[in-house]
Amino acid sequence: MSNYKETEQPLSITKSWKAALYIRLSREDGDNRESYSVTSQREILSQYVKQHEDIEVYDIYIDDGYSGTSFDRPGFQRMMDDVYAGNVNCVIVKDLSRFGRNYTETGKYLDDIFLRFKIRFIALNNGYDSYAGNMNSATQCVTLGITNVINESLAATTSVNIRGTLDASRKKGEFIGSFACYGYKKDPKDRHKLIIDEEAAEIVRMIFNLFISGKSVIGITRELNDMGIMNPTDYKHSQGLNYRANSNIGDKGVWCDQTVRRILKNEMYIGNMVQGKNTNMSYKIKKCVAVPKENWIIVEGTHESIIDLDTFKKAQSLFNNNTKILKATNTVDKFAGLVKCADCHRAMGKKTNNHDYGTYVYYRCVTSTKISKDACSTHSIRYDKLEEAVYVTLRTLIDMALDIEQFVYEVEKKAERQQKISLYQRTKDQYYAEIEKLKKHSMSLYPDWKDGAITQEEYTSLKADINEKIKAVEQKIKGVEEKEREVLDKDIRKNEFIKHFCEYADIGELTRPMLVELVDSIYVHREGNITINFKFQDAFEEALKYIEDLKRKKSENNTLIA
Repeated sequence: MSNYKETEQPLSITKSWKAALYIRLSREDGDNRESYSVTSQREILSQYVKQHEDIEVYDIYIDDGYSGTSFDRPGFQRMMDDVYAGNVNCVIVKDLSRFGRNYTETGKYLDDIFLRFKIRFIALNNGYDSYAGNMNSATQCVTLGITNVINESLAATTSVNIRGTLDASRKKGEFIGSFACYGYKKDPKDRHKLIIDEEAAEIVRMIFNLFISGKSVIGITRELNDMGIMNPTDYKHSQGLNYRANSNIGDKGVWCDQTVRRILKNEMYIGNMVQGKNTNMSYKIKKCVAVPKENWIIVEGTHESIIDLDTFKKAQSLFNNNTKILKATNTVDKFAGLVKCADCHRAMGKKTNNHDYGTYVYYRCVTSTKISKDACSTHSIRYDKLEEAVYVTLRTLIDMALDIEQFVYEVEKKAERQQKISLYQRTKDQYYAEIEKLKKHSMSLYPDWKDGAITQEEYTSLKADINEKIKAVEQKIKGVEEKEREVLDKDIRKNEFIKHFCEYADIGELTRPMLVELVDSIYVHREGNITINFKFQDAFEEALKYIEDLKRKKSENNTLIA
Protein backbone atom coordinates (compact mmCIF):
# COMPACT_ATOMS: atom_id res chain seq x y z
CA MET A 1 0.00 0.00 0.00
CA SER A 2 1.50 3.33 -1.03
CA ASN A 3 0.88 6.20 1.30
CA TYR A 4 1.40 9.01 -1.17
CA LYS A 5 0.62 9.24 -4.88
CA GLU A 6 2.87 11.12 -7.33
CA THR A 7 0.92 13.82 -9.18
CA GLU A 8 1.64 16.31 -11.93
CA GLN A 9 0.97 19.11 -9.40
CA PRO A 10 3.53 18.53 -6.57
CA LEU A 11 2.24 21.57 -4.61
CA SER A 12 -1.23 20.06 -4.08
CA ILE A 13 -1.71 17.56 -1.23
CA THR A 14 -3.40 14.24 -1.95
CA LYS A 15 -5.66 12.95 0.83
CA SER A 16 -3.88 9.62 1.20
CA TRP A 17 -5.36 8.65 4.62
CA LYS A 18 -8.92 7.28 4.73
CA ALA A 19 -9.71 7.79 8.37
CA ALA A 20 -12.13 6.08 10.72
CA LEU A 21 -13.12 8.41 13.55
CA TYR A 22 -13.89 6.15 16.50
CA ILE A 23 -16.01 7.39 19.42
CA ARG A 24 -16.96 5.49 22.58
CA LEU A 25 -18.84 6.45 25.75
CA SER A 26 -19.99 4.29 28.66
CA ARG A 27 -21.28 4.42 32.24
CA GLU A 28 -17.77 3.68 33.54
CA ASP A 29 -16.73 7.22 32.54
CA GLY A 30 -18.54 8.52 35.65
CA ASP A 31 -18.03 12.25 36.21
CA ASN A 32 -16.20 12.60 32.88
CA ARG A 33 -19.29 11.84 30.78
CA GLU A 34 -19.70 15.48 29.76
CA SER A 35 -16.10 15.88 28.57
CA TYR A 36 -16.15 12.44 26.94
CA SER A 37 -19.59 12.96 25.36
CA VAL A 38 -20.20 11.83 21.79
CA THR A 39 -20.59 15.44 20.65
CA SER A 40 -17.34 16.50 22.33
CA GLN A 41 -15.35 13.62 20.83
CA ARG A 42 -16.81 14.16 17.36
CA GLU A 43 -15.93 17.86 17.47
CA ILE A 44 -12.32 17.25 18.60
CA LEU A 45 -11.70 14.53 16.00
CA SER A 46 -13.28 16.55 13.18
CA GLN A 47 -11.21 19.60 14.10
CA TYR A 48 -8.04 17.50 13.94
CA VAL A 49 -8.90 16.21 10.45
CA LYS A 50 -9.56 19.77 9.24
CA GLN A 51 -6.02 20.70 10.29
CA HIS A 52 -4.47 17.82 8.35
CA GLU A 53 -5.14 18.07 4.64
CA ASP A 54 -3.75 14.61 3.90
CA ILE A 55 -6.53 12.98 5.96
CA GLU A 56 -10.16 12.59 4.96
CA VAL A 57 -12.96 10.99 6.92
CA TYR A 58 -14.19 7.68 5.52
CA ASP A 59 -16.81 7.20 8.27
CA ILE A 60 -17.56 7.86 11.94
CA TYR A 61 -18.07 4.86 14.22
CA ILE A 62 -19.89 5.34 17.53
CA ASP A 63 -20.42 3.01 20.52
CA ASP A 64 -22.57 4.86 23.03
CA GLY A 65 -23.13 2.92 26.25
CA TYR A 66 -20.50 0.20 25.70
CA SER A 67 -17.71 -0.73 28.11
CA GLY A 68 -14.10 -0.45 26.98
CA THR A 69 -13.17 -3.74 28.65
CA SER A 70 -14.67 -5.71 25.77
CA PHE A 71 -14.18 -5.19 22.04
CA ASP A 72 -17.49 -6.84 21.21
CA ARG A 73 -19.05 -3.48 20.28
CA PRO A 74 -21.14 -2.93 17.14
CA GLY A 75 -19.46 0.31 16.10
CA PHE A 76 -15.98 -1.09 16.66
CA GLN A 77 -16.75 -4.30 14.76
CA ARG A 78 -18.17 -2.31 11.83
CA MET A 79 -14.97 -0.25 11.77
CA MET A 80 -12.80 -3.38 11.73
CA ASP A 81 -14.85 -4.77 8.84
CA ASP A 82 -13.89 -1.64 6.86
CA VAL A 83 -10.26 -2.05 7.97
CA TYR A 84 -10.16 -5.66 6.71
CA ALA A 85 -11.93 -4.62 3.49
CA GLY A 86 -9.24 -1.99 2.81
CA ASN A 87 -11.66 0.93 3.05
CA VAL A 88 -9.84 2.44 6.05
CA ASN A 89 -6.10 2.86 6.63
CA CYS A 90 -6.18 5.26 9.57
CA VAL A 91 -7.94 5.12 12.95
CA ILE A 92 -8.27 8.26 15.08
CA VAL A 93 -9.52 8.39 18.70
CA LYS A 94 -9.61 11.10 21.34
CA ASP A 95 -7.45 9.01 23.69
CA LEU A 96 -6.48 5.40 24.26
CA SER A 97 -9.23 4.82 26.84
CA ARG A 98 -11.82 5.52 24.08
CA PHE A 99 -10.25 2.72 21.99
CA GLY A 100 -10.24 0.19 24.84
CA ARG A 101 -9.54 -0.45 28.51
CA ASN A 102 -8.37 -4.05 28.16
CA TYR A 103 -4.56 -4.04 28.13
CA THR A 104 -4.15 -7.41 26.37
CA GLU A 105 -6.80 -6.84 23.68
CA THR A 106 -5.71 -3.24 23.03
CA GLY A 107 -2.11 -4.41 22.56
CA LYS A 108 -3.26 -7.11 20.12
CA TYR A 109 -4.86 -4.52 17.84
CA LEU A 110 -2.09 -1.89 18.06
CA ASP A 111 0.96 -4.16 18.03
CA ASP A 112 -0.29 -6.88 15.70
CA ILE A 113 -3.39 -6.30 13.56
CA PHE A 114 -2.82 -2.61 12.79
CA LEU A 115 0.84 -3.24 11.97
CA ARG A 116 0.05 -6.13 9.63
CA PHE A 117 -2.63 -4.13 7.80
CA LYS A 118 -0.46 -0.96 7.82
CA ILE A 119 -3.08 1.02 9.72
CA ARG A 120 -2.06 4.39 11.07
CA PHE A 121 -3.31 4.86 14.65
CA ILE A 122 -3.67 8.28 16.27
CA ALA A 123 -4.60 8.93 19.92
CA LEU A 124 -4.82 12.71 20.21
CA ASN A 125 -4.69 13.33 23.96
CA ASN A 126 -1.86 10.80 24.39
CA GLY A 127 0.20 12.47 21.66
CA TYR A 128 0.54 9.14 19.92
CA ASP A 129 0.76 8.71 16.14
CA SER A 130 2.06 5.40 14.75
CA TYR A 131 3.03 7.28 11.55
CA ALA A 132 5.11 10.47 11.41
CA GLY A 133 8.36 8.67 12.13
CA ASN A 134 7.29 7.36 15.52
CA MET A 135 6.62 3.75 14.55
CA ASN A 136 9.86 2.43 16.05
CA SER A 137 10.18 4.82 18.95
CA ALA A 138 10.96 2.70 22.03
CA THR A 139 10.03 5.50 24.40
CA GLN A 140 6.63 5.97 22.81
CA CYS A 141 5.94 2.23 22.81
CA VAL A 142 6.72 2.02 26.55
CA THR A 143 4.53 5.06 27.24
CA LEU A 144 1.70 3.54 25.22
CA GLY A 145 1.97 0.27 27.16
CA ILE A 146 1.89 2.07 30.51
CA THR A 147 -1.16 4.08 29.41
CA ASN A 148 -2.99 0.89 28.43
CA VAL A 149 -2.21 -0.67 31.82
CA ILE A 150 -3.50 2.45 33.60
CA ASN A 151 -6.70 2.41 31.52
CA GLU A 152 -7.32 -1.25 32.39
CA SER A 153 -6.61 -0.58 36.07
CA LEU A 154 -9.11 2.28 35.97
CA ALA A 155 -11.69 -0.03 34.40
CA ALA A 156 -11.13 -2.61 37.16
CA THR A 157 -11.43 0.02 39.91
CA THR A 158 -14.53 1.52 38.31
CA SER A 159 -16.11 -1.93 38.02
CA VAL A 160 -15.59 -2.55 41.75
CA ASN A 161 -17.02 0.88 42.61
CA ILE A 162 -20.08 0.37 40.40
CA ARG A 163 -20.75 -3.05 41.91
CA GLY A 164 -20.43 -1.60 45.40
CA THR A 165 -22.88 1.20 44.55
CA LEU A 166 -25.36 -1.22 43.01
CA ASP A 167 -25.16 -3.60 45.99
CA ALA A 168 -25.77 -0.68 48.35
CA SER A 169 -28.92 0.20 46.39
CA ARG A 170 -30.02 -3.45 46.40
CA LYS A 171 -29.60 -3.66 50.18
CA LYS A 172 -31.83 -0.61 50.56
CA GLY A 173 -34.54 -2.45 48.61
CA GLU A 174 -34.23 -0.24 45.53
CA PHE A 175 -34.97 -1.94 42.21
CA ILE A 176 -32.01 -1.48 39.85
CA GLY A 177 -32.90 -3.87 37.03
CA SER A 178 -33.58 -2.86 33.45
CA PHE A 179 -36.96 -4.64 33.39
CA ALA A 180 -39.41 -5.41 36.18
CA CYS A 181 -40.37 -9.07 36.61
CA TYR A 182 -43.61 -10.24 34.95
CA GLY A 183 -46.58 -8.91 36.93
CA TYR A 184 -44.90 -5.65 37.91
CA LYS A 185 -43.74 -2.46 36.24
CA LYS A 186 -41.50 0.40 37.26
CA ASP A 187 -43.19 3.24 39.09
CA PRO A 188 -43.24 6.25 36.70
CA LYS A 189 -42.55 8.50 39.70
CA ASP A 190 -39.57 6.46 40.93
CA ARG A 191 -37.80 3.95 38.67
CA HIS A 192 -36.32 2.22 41.74
CA LYS A 193 -39.80 1.17 42.95
CA LEU A 194 -42.20 -1.43 41.57
CA ILE A 195 -45.96 -1.22 41.20
CA ILE A 196 -48.41 -3.93 40.13
CA ASP A 197 -49.13 -4.35 36.43
CA GLU A 198 -52.68 -5.62 36.89
CA GLU A 199 -53.04 -7.26 33.47
CA ALA A 200 -49.98 -9.48 33.95
CA ALA A 201 -50.61 -9.89 37.70
CA GLU A 202 -53.93 -11.58 36.91
CA ILE A 203 -52.06 -14.29 34.98
CA VAL A 204 -49.61 -14.73 37.87
CA ARG A 205 -52.54 -15.26 40.27
CA MET A 206 -54.08 -17.77 37.85
CA ILE A 207 -50.82 -19.74 37.69
CA PHE A 208 -50.64 -19.98 41.49
CA ASN A 209 -54.32 -20.93 41.82
CA LEU A 210 -53.99 -23.68 39.19
CA PHE A 211 -50.89 -25.04 40.89
CA ILE A 212 -52.27 -25.23 44.42
CA SER A 213 -55.47 -26.79 43.08
CA GLY A 214 -53.40 -29.76 41.87
CA LYS A 215 -52.43 -28.82 38.31
CA SER A 216 -48.86 -29.76 37.36
CA VAL A 217 -46.34 -27.27 36.00
CA ILE A 218 -46.51 -28.96 32.58
CA GLY A 219 -50.32 -28.88 32.71
CA ILE A 220 -50.31 -25.15 33.52
CA THR A 221 -47.85 -24.49 30.68
CA ARG A 222 -50.09 -26.26 28.18
CA GLU A 223 -53.20 -24.47 29.45
CA LEU A 224 -51.54 -21.04 29.08
CA ASN A 225 -50.51 -21.84 25.52
CA ASP A 226 -53.94 -23.31 24.66
CA MET A 227 -55.59 -20.11 25.94
CA GLY A 228 -53.34 -18.02 23.69
CA ILE A 229 -51.98 -15.94 26.58
CA MET A 230 -48.86 -13.98 25.66
CA ASN A 231 -45.72 -15.23 27.39
CA PRO A 232 -43.70 -12.70 29.48
CA THR A 233 -41.38 -11.83 26.58
CA ASP A 234 -44.19 -11.09 24.12
CA TYR A 235 -46.11 -9.21 26.80
CA LYS A 236 -43.14 -6.93 27.47
CA HIS A 237 -42.80 -6.33 23.71
CA SER A 238 -46.50 -5.42 23.55
CA GLN A 239 -45.81 -2.79 26.23
CA GLY A 240 -43.14 -1.20 24.03
CA LEU A 241 -40.19 -2.61 25.99
CA ASN A 242 -37.04 -3.68 24.14
CA TYR A 243 -36.75 -6.91 26.14
CA ARG A 244 -34.82 -10.02 25.14
CA ALA A 245 -35.50 -13.38 26.76
CA ASN A 246 -32.67 -15.39 28.32
CA SER A 247 -33.71 -18.45 26.32
CA ASN A 248 -34.68 -18.89 22.67
CA ILE A 249 -38.00 -20.43 23.72
CA GLY A 250 -39.14 -17.15 25.24
CA ASP A 251 -38.57 -15.37 21.94
CA LYS A 252 -40.74 -17.93 20.11
CA GLY A 253 -43.87 -16.65 21.83
CA VAL A 254 -44.74 -19.77 23.83
CA TRP A 255 -44.82 -20.49 27.53
CA CYS A 256 -42.33 -23.09 28.78
CA ASP A 257 -42.28 -25.04 32.03
CA GLN A 258 -39.13 -23.22 33.24
CA THR A 259 -40.98 -19.89 33.05
CA VAL A 260 -43.97 -21.21 35.03
CA ARG A 261 -41.69 -22.82 37.61
CA ARG A 262 -39.68 -19.60 37.97
CA ILE A 263 -42.87 -17.60 38.59
CA LEU A 264 -44.10 -20.07 41.21
CA LYS A 265 -40.81 -19.84 43.13
CA ASN A 266 -40.30 -16.08 42.89
CA GLU A 267 -40.45 -14.25 46.23
CA MET A 268 -40.97 -10.96 44.38
CA TYR A 269 -44.68 -11.83 44.23
CA ILE A 270 -45.05 -11.68 48.04
CA GLY A 271 -43.56 -8.17 48.16
CA ASN A 272 -39.90 -9.05 48.73
CA MET A 273 -37.21 -7.47 46.57
CA VAL A 274 -34.91 -10.28 45.34
CA GLN A 275 -31.79 -9.15 43.48
CA GLY A 276 -28.18 -10.18 42.90
CA LYS A 277 -29.13 -13.64 41.58
CA ASN A 278 -26.63 -13.39 38.70
CA THR A 279 -23.35 -11.59 38.12
CA ASN A 280 -20.64 -11.17 35.45
CA MET A 281 -17.53 -13.36 35.82
CA SER A 282 -15.31 -10.24 35.83
CA TYR A 283 -15.07 -6.72 34.45
CA LYS A 284 -13.38 -8.22 31.37
CA ILE A 285 -15.58 -11.28 30.85
CA LYS A 286 -19.24 -10.33 30.57
CA LYS A 287 -20.49 -13.92 30.81
CA CYS A 288 -23.33 -14.11 33.32
CA VAL A 289 -23.09 -16.73 36.09
CA ALA A 290 -25.56 -17.72 38.81
CA VAL A 291 -24.98 -16.60 42.40
CA PRO A 292 -25.66 -19.13 45.23
CA LYS A 293 -29.06 -18.50 46.84
CA GLU A 294 -27.52 -17.75 50.24
CA ASN A 295 -25.74 -14.76 48.64
CA TRP A 296 -28.84 -13.23 47.04
CA ILE A 297 -29.85 -9.81 48.33
CA ILE A 298 -33.43 -10.04 49.65
CA VAL A 299 -35.26 -7.12 51.28
CA GLU A 300 -38.73 -7.87 52.60
CA GLY A 301 -41.84 -5.73 52.13
CA THR A 302 -40.55 -3.31 49.50
CA HIS A 303 -43.63 -3.36 47.25
CA GLU A 304 -47.25 -4.48 47.10
CA SER A 305 -47.67 -8.25 46.92
CA ILE A 306 -49.54 -10.05 44.14
CA ILE A 307 -49.68 -13.37 46.02
CA ASP A 308 -50.45 -13.63 49.75
CA LEU A 309 -47.91 -15.40 51.96
CA ASP A 310 -50.12 -18.42 52.71
CA THR A 311 -50.70 -19.13 49.02
CA PHE A 312 -46.98 -18.80 48.31
CA LYS A 313 -46.09 -21.20 51.13
CA LYS A 314 -48.61 -23.72 49.84
CA ALA A 315 -47.00 -23.57 46.39
CA GLN A 316 -43.51 -24.14 47.83
CA SER A 317 -44.81 -27.06 49.88
CA LEU A 318 -46.31 -28.58 46.73
CA PHE A 319 -42.92 -28.27 45.00
CA ASN A 320 -41.31 -30.23 47.83
CA ASN A 321 -43.80 -33.09 47.43
CA ASN A 322 -44.54 -33.12 43.71
CA THR A 323 -43.39 -36.37 42.14
CA LYS A 324 -45.26 -38.40 39.57
CA ILE A 325 -47.66 -36.63 37.19
CA LEU A 326 -50.84 -38.36 36.00
CA LYS A 327 -50.58 -38.12 32.21
CA ALA A 328 -54.32 -38.28 31.58
CA THR A 329 -55.05 -35.12 33.57
CA ASN A 330 -51.63 -33.44 33.90
CA THR A 331 -52.15 -33.40 37.67
CA VAL A 332 -50.14 -34.78 40.57
CA ASP A 333 -51.49 -37.72 42.60
CA LYS A 334 -52.94 -36.34 45.85
CA PHE A 335 -50.74 -38.58 48.05
CA ALA A 336 -47.53 -38.20 46.01
CA GLY A 337 -44.47 -37.80 48.22
CA LEU A 338 -46.45 -38.19 51.46
CA VAL A 339 -46.87 -41.99 51.85
CA LYS A 340 -43.80 -43.69 53.31
CA CYS A 341 -42.81 -47.04 54.75
CA ALA A 342 -42.79 -47.03 58.56
CA ASP A 343 -39.69 -49.27 58.66
CA CYS A 344 -37.30 -48.00 55.95
CA HIS A 345 -38.88 -44.50 55.72
CA ARG A 346 -38.65 -44.55 51.92
CA ALA A 347 -41.48 -43.27 49.73
CA MET A 348 -43.91 -46.01 48.75
CA GLY A 349 -44.84 -46.64 45.14
CA LYS A 350 -48.35 -46.47 43.75
CA LYS A 351 -49.34 -49.61 41.86
CA THR A 352 -52.40 -50.48 39.78
CA ASN A 353 -53.61 -54.03 39.13
CA ASN A 354 -56.38 -54.59 36.59
CA HIS A 355 -58.63 -57.64 37.12
CA ASP A 356 -61.85 -58.91 35.59
CA TYR A 357 -63.72 -57.78 38.68
CA GLY A 358 -62.22 -54.30 38.65
CA THR A 359 -59.13 -52.18 39.19
CA TYR A 360 -57.10 -52.55 42.38
CA VAL A 361 -54.92 -49.53 43.34
CA TYR A 362 -52.55 -49.65 46.29
CA TYR A 363 -49.33 -48.28 47.75
CA ARG A 364 -46.50 -50.65 48.59
CA CYS A 365 -42.89 -50.46 49.77
CA VAL A 366 -40.54 -51.19 46.86
CA THR A 367 -37.29 -51.25 48.86
CA SER A 368 -37.14 -55.06 48.96
CA THR A 369 -37.44 -55.30 45.15
CA LYS A 370 -35.29 -52.32 44.22
CA ILE A 371 -32.47 -52.70 46.76
CA SER A 372 -32.46 -56.03 48.58
CA LYS A 373 -34.90 -58.56 50.03
CA ASP A 374 -33.31 -58.02 53.43
CA ALA A 375 -33.52 -54.19 53.20
CA CYS A 376 -37.20 -54.12 54.14
CA SER A 377 -40.27 -56.32 54.32
CA THR A 378 -43.40 -55.96 52.22
CA HIS A 379 -45.72 -53.16 53.32
CA SER A 380 -48.86 -52.24 51.42
CA ILE A 381 -52.19 -50.47 51.81
CA ARG A 382 -55.14 -50.15 49.47
CA TYR A 383 -55.64 -46.67 48.04
CA ASP A 384 -59.32 -46.45 48.99
CA LYS A 385 -58.61 -47.55 52.57
CA LEU A 386 -55.82 -45.01 52.87
CA GLU A 387 -58.01 -42.25 51.47
CA GLU A 388 -60.87 -43.07 53.84
CA ALA A 389 -58.64 -43.23 56.96
CA VAL A 390 -56.88 -39.95 56.22
CA TYR A 391 -60.12 -38.14 55.41
CA VAL A 392 -61.86 -39.28 58.61
CA THR A 393 -58.86 -38.27 60.71
CA LEU A 394 -58.54 -34.87 59.03
CA ARG A 395 -62.27 -34.26 59.32
CA THR A 396 -62.07 -35.00 63.06
CA LEU A 397 -59.24 -32.49 63.52
CA ILE A 398 -61.05 -29.86 61.44
CA ASP A 399 -64.17 -30.25 63.57
CA MET A 400 -62.03 -30.02 66.69
CA ALA A 401 -60.46 -26.77 65.43
CA LEU A 402 -63.93 -25.35 64.74
CA ASP A 403 -65.15 -26.35 68.22
CA ILE A 404 -62.13 -24.73 69.89
CA GLU A 405 -62.62 -21.54 67.92
CA GLN A 406 -66.33 -21.39 68.77
CA PHE A 407 -65.79 -22.19 72.45
CA VAL A 408 -63.14 -19.51 72.89
CA TYR A 409 -65.23 -16.97 71.00
CA GLU A 410 -68.28 -17.62 73.18
CA VAL A 411 -66.31 -17.51 76.43
CA GLU A 412 -64.19 -14.48 75.62
CA LYS A 413 -67.09 -12.51 74.25
CA LYS A 414 -68.39 -12.14 77.83
CA ALA A 415 -65.16 -12.41 79.74
CA GLU A 416 -62.12 -10.49 80.82
CA ARG A 417 -60.64 -10.11 77.33
CA GLN A 418 -63.56 -8.12 75.95
CA GLN A 419 -63.70 -6.01 79.10
CA LYS A 420 -60.02 -5.16 78.77
CA ILE A 421 -60.39 -4.18 75.13
CA SER A 422 -63.36 -1.91 75.97
CA LEU A 423 -61.39 -0.33 78.82
CA TYR A 424 -58.39 0.31 76.58
CA GLN A 425 -60.62 1.92 73.94
CA ARG A 426 -62.27 4.23 76.52
CA THR A 427 -58.84 5.20 77.86
CA LYS A 428 -57.58 6.03 74.37
CA ASP A 429 -60.70 8.13 73.69
CA GLN A 430 -60.01 10.15 76.85
CA TYR A 431 -56.40 10.74 75.81
CA TYR A 432 -57.47 11.80 72.29
CA ALA A 433 -59.93 14.27 73.84
CA GLU A 434 -57.13 15.66 76.01
CA ILE A 435 -54.93 16.18 72.94
CA GLU A 436 -57.73 18.05 71.16
CA LYS A 437 -58.13 20.31 74.18
CA LEU A 438 -54.41 21.07 74.24
CA LYS A 439 -54.38 21.82 70.51
CA LYS A 440 -57.25 24.29 70.89
CA HIS A 441 -55.40 25.97 73.75
CA SER A 442 -52.29 26.21 71.52
CA MET A 443 -54.31 27.83 68.72
CA SER A 444 -55.75 30.44 71.13
CA LEU A 445 -52.26 31.64 72.02
CA TYR A 446 -51.67 33.25 68.64
CA PRO A 447 -54.56 35.82 68.88
CA ASP A 448 -53.45 36.64 72.46
CA TRP A 449 -49.95 37.38 71.21
CA LYS A 450 -51.20 39.48 68.30
CA ASP A 451 -53.52 41.44 70.62
CA GLY A 452 -50.65 42.12 73.00
CA ALA A 453 -52.14 40.08 75.85
CA ILE A 454 -48.88 38.08 76.03
CA THR A 455 -45.33 38.80 74.89
CA GLN A 456 -43.56 36.90 72.13
CA GLU A 457 -41.36 35.18 74.73
CA GLU A 458 -44.44 34.09 76.66
CA TYR A 459 -46.11 32.88 73.45
CA THR A 460 -43.05 30.80 72.50
CA SER A 461 -42.67 29.37 76.00
CA LEU A 462 -46.36 28.47 76.40
CA LYS A 463 -46.53 26.89 72.93
CA ALA A 464 -43.44 24.75 73.63
CA ASP A 465 -44.95 23.67 76.97
CA ILE A 466 -48.21 22.60 75.26
CA ASN A 467 -46.32 20.67 72.57
CA GLU A 468 -44.44 18.76 75.29
CA LYS A 469 -47.72 17.89 77.00
CA ILE A 470 -49.15 16.64 73.69
CA LYS A 471 -46.10 14.42 73.16
CA ALA A 472 -46.49 13.03 76.69
CA VAL A 473 -50.15 12.12 76.05
CA GLU A 474 -49.24 10.52 72.70
CA GLN A 475 -46.73 8.31 74.52
CA LYS A 476 -49.49 7.24 76.92
CA ILE A 477 -51.65 6.26 73.94
CA LYS A 478 -48.81 4.14 72.55
CA GLY A 479 -48.54 2.39 75.91
CA VAL A 480 -52.26 1.57 75.91
CA GLU A 481 -52.07 0.34 72.30
CA GLU A 482 -49.22 -2.03 73.21
CA LYS A 483 -51.29 -3.54 76.03
CA GLU A 484 -54.27 -3.79 73.69
CA ARG A 485 -52.12 -5.51 71.08
CA GLU A 486 -50.93 -8.06 73.66
CA VAL A 487 -54.55 -9.01 74.36
CA LEU A 488 -55.46 -9.17 70.67
CA ASP A 489 -52.39 -11.28 69.87
CA LYS A 490 -53.72 -13.93 72.21
CA ASP A 491 -56.73 -14.36 69.94
CA ILE A 492 -57.05 -18.12 69.41
CA ARG A 493 -58.09 -17.50 65.82
CA LYS A 494 -54.50 -16.49 65.10
CA ASN A 495 -53.27 -19.90 66.23
CA GLU A 496 -51.70 -21.68 63.21
CA PHE A 497 -53.55 -24.95 63.88
CA ILE A 498 -56.93 -23.21 64.16
CA LYS A 499 -56.23 -20.94 61.18
CA HIS A 500 -55.19 -23.68 58.73
CA PHE A 501 -57.57 -26.46 59.75
CA CYS A 502 -60.63 -24.17 59.93
CA GLU A 503 -59.89 -23.11 56.35
CA TYR A 504 -61.17 -26.52 55.21
CA ALA A 505 -64.40 -26.44 57.26
CA ASP A 506 -66.58 -27.01 54.19
CA ILE A 507 -64.39 -29.64 52.53
CA GLY A 508 -66.24 -32.79 51.46
CA GLU A 509 -63.34 -34.82 50.10
CA LEU A 510 -59.58 -35.06 50.21
CA THR A 511 -57.70 -32.74 47.86
CA ARG A 512 -54.03 -32.37 47.03
CA PRO A 513 -53.76 -28.80 48.45
CA MET A 514 -55.51 -29.87 51.66
CA LEU A 515 -53.10 -32.78 52.19
CA VAL A 516 -49.99 -30.76 51.42
CA GLU A 517 -51.03 -27.95 53.74
CA LEU A 518 -52.10 -30.09 56.71
CA VAL A 519 -50.14 -33.36 56.49
CA ASP A 520 -46.39 -33.74 56.88
CA SER A 521 -46.15 -37.48 56.22
CA ILE A 522 -48.12 -40.75 56.35
CA TYR A 523 -46.29 -43.87 57.55
CA VAL A 524 -47.64 -47.32 56.64
CA HIS A 525 -46.83 -50.14 59.09
CA ARG A 526 -46.40 -53.82 58.30
CA GLU A 527 -49.88 -54.70 59.58
CA GLY A 528 -51.49 -52.09 57.37
CA ASN A 529 -51.97 -49.53 60.14
CA ILE A 530 -50.98 -45.95 59.43
CA THR A 531 -49.45 -43.08 61.42
CA ILE A 532 -50.33 -39.58 60.21
CA ASN A 533 -47.93 -36.79 61.15
CA PHE A 534 -49.75 -33.49 60.98
CA LYS A 535 -48.30 -30.03 60.55
CA PHE A 536 -48.81 -27.34 63.24
CA GLN A 537 -48.48 -29.90 66.05
CA ASP A 538 -47.00 -27.29 68.45
CA ALA A 539 -49.84 -24.87 67.66
CA PHE A 540 -52.35 -27.71 68.30
CA GLU A 541 -50.87 -28.32 71.76
CA GLU A 542 -50.92 -24.56 72.49
CA ALA A 543 -54.60 -24.42 71.56
CA LEU A 544 -55.42 -27.34 73.89
CA LYS A 545 -53.48 -25.71 76.74
CA TYR A 546 -55.29 -22.43 76.13
CA ILE A 547 -58.64 -24.20 76.35
CA GLU A 548 -57.65 -25.90 79.61
CA ASP A 549 -56.60 -22.52 81.09
CA LEU A 550 -59.91 -20.96 80.07
CA LYS A 551 -61.90 -23.79 81.60
CA ARG A 552 -59.89 -23.56 84.83
CA LYS A 553 -60.43 -19.79 85.12
CA LYS A 554 -64.11 -20.18 84.39
CA SER A 555 -64.40 -22.85 87.07
CA GLU A 556 -62.54 -20.67 89.60
CA ASN A 557 -64.82 -17.68 88.85
CA ASN A 558 -67.93 -19.83 89.30
CA THR A 559 -66.59 -21.11 92.64
CA LEU A 560 -65.96 -17.53 93.88
CA ILE A 561 -69.45 -16.43 92.82
CA ALA A 562 -71.02 -19.42 94.57
